[in-house]
Amino acid sequence: MTHAPLTGRPPRIALTGATGYVGAAFLRHLSQMVSPWPVTALVRQLPPRRLPFVTYLPGEIPGRLPAGFPPSGTDVLIHLAHENRSRDQNVLHAVNVAGTRALLDAAPDSLKGVLLGSSMSVYGAGAQIRVAETAPARPSTALGRARLGAEREVAESMRRRGATAYLLRPRFITGRDDTSFLPGIGRLRRLPLRVPADRTRFSVIDVDDYGSVIAQLARRVLERAARGTPVRTGVNVAYRSPIALQDLFDLLTAPDRDLDPGRGPVRWLPAAPVRALTSVFPGQKASRLAERLDLVTRSHWADVGLLESEIGTALTAKSPETVVRSYRAYEPEQEHS
Repeated sequence: MTHAPLTGRPPRIALTGATGYVGAAFLRHLSQMVSPWPVTALVRQLPPRRLPFVTYLPGEIPGRLPAGFPPSGTDVLIHLAHENRSRDQNVLHAVNVAGTRALLDAAPDSLKGVLLGSSMSVYGAGAQIRVAETAPARPSTALGRARLGAEREVAESMRRRGATAYLLRPRFITGRDDTSFLPGIGRLRRLPLRVPADRTRFSVIDVDDYGSVIAQLARRVLERAARGTPVRTGVNVAYRSPIALQDLFDLLTAPDRDLDPGRGPVRWLPAAPVRALTSVFPGQKASRLAERLDLVTRSHWADVGLLESEIGTALTAKSPETVVRSYRAYEPEQEHS
């Protein structure tokens, strides 16, 4: 069931990460509206193509946060700018935790809520089967701990204001321009690992559907403010049904594409001992490989009942297999030859 808005006024948005993968999808969603919402976006550099409903402010978190951002009159802060690549916990904390705190401290009194781009990584390592937002947060990596730190900054700030905090926790974000998840699944298929692919399941969300989720929850912030019912909660973001690793193998690669008659026999190794072995090797490359193997050889499946209670079921009911299959229509023609 969807919720009718209590006010006709569109939310005034302050946005970080506007030129990133998810931020760009959110702006694409707004651009399809008859009357797009007004957005003030913090960007490191002005983009070559600017949207007419967006006011761009050059700056950076945490070092170059410009005066007047978020601007006076902002209803909803959508914070998607984070440091995800560094392995240095001090850098991760400075940008993701201290930077988030500085952004919140600068927010105007008009603020009614924050949407924070977080991740299911806050739940920790290991298999996750229908994990709900009430599960304990036990992040096992420096990045996961930084994300949890940012969540706590947002939740506490909004508690003091009596405002709403939606802490968005997707697991895998895919799309036509995906350079991480789907390519990683393709590489996994070619590794000599024995994975229970029929039993390994993942929660996924298309990046453009994620942009739609953000817009719907931004509207919910205003509705909750009008009702006087603010919440501070994590929100798993995914389709209701997970997708099996075996289905991804089947969808992404033709059965005979990787066959090489000249190649010798492959000894298939169980995934569990390979994960354990890589976890004890020294060095950042081994550590990163262990983390990636943990991600793609174990189930990571979220319960999305809370999200459905906020925005309804039309989006979450989509079939992830159908969504992933649709990407093939956009592959370059030469890949099919």
